[in-house]
Amino acid sequence: EAKGVKEVLGSFVEQNRAKRSAKGVASSSVVISSSLSSSLSVGEQPLQLEDIKPLWSSFNPIVSRELPFAVTKFLVFDLAAETISDLVNNSNVLGEGNQVQVGVGTLGLLLSALAGALAGIAGAFVSHPADLILTLTSTSSKEGEAKDWRSIVKELLAADGGALNFYAGFPARAVFFFMVIGLQFFLYDYIKTLLDVGTDDLTLVLDVFYAIRQGLLEQ
Repeated sequence: EAKGVKEVLGSFVEQNRAKRSAKGVASSSVVISSSLSSSLSVGEQPLQLEDIKPLWSSFNPIVSRELPFAVTKFLVFDLAAETISDLVNNSNVLGEGNQVQVGVGTLGLLLSALAGALAGIAGAFVSHPADLILTLTSTSSKEGEAKDWRSIVKELLAADGGALNFYAGFPARAVFFFMVIGLQFFLYDYIKTLLDVGTDDLTLVLDVFYAIRQGLLEQ
């Protein structure tokens, strides 16, 4: 049976209160909303800060995984696409006067896919340790033995293999992102081609927004 948002959130708050009560943790004096508490059906006690804090408990681990992945993905894509296109154009393998451009034409789309695939592998490599730690932390909490990320890092380093344990399961994740990110950049440039949108058009839009923000143009 499908549950509504209020019912799910209310159940979450009740479970969190029960855990704090079992550990003997005192309630905070910071009240968020009494009316919201009643609408969530969590009893007469007003909704407090500790009731919803666990909603953001995984924020730092997720950022530590997603931010390096995103930064590495776009950086490697630009470097790989520029390097490959320069090599192809400078070697004249396509014939005199023929140039390959990222995202333009069949070869350009293939170049986008290849550069994206390499970017996916690089992003997976950089973010894999954080992803592994986040997975092990989540698994330990489900088993009723919640572990801190520091204890997980110590266990991985103490086990046979040392630092290499941070890359357990990396090949499968690398293959996944090789295909997914390659397809992502391929579709992005393909749709741009279908809509006849070029890099200059996107740059123009950004310039207009910048001019509006600086007060150079009226909205």
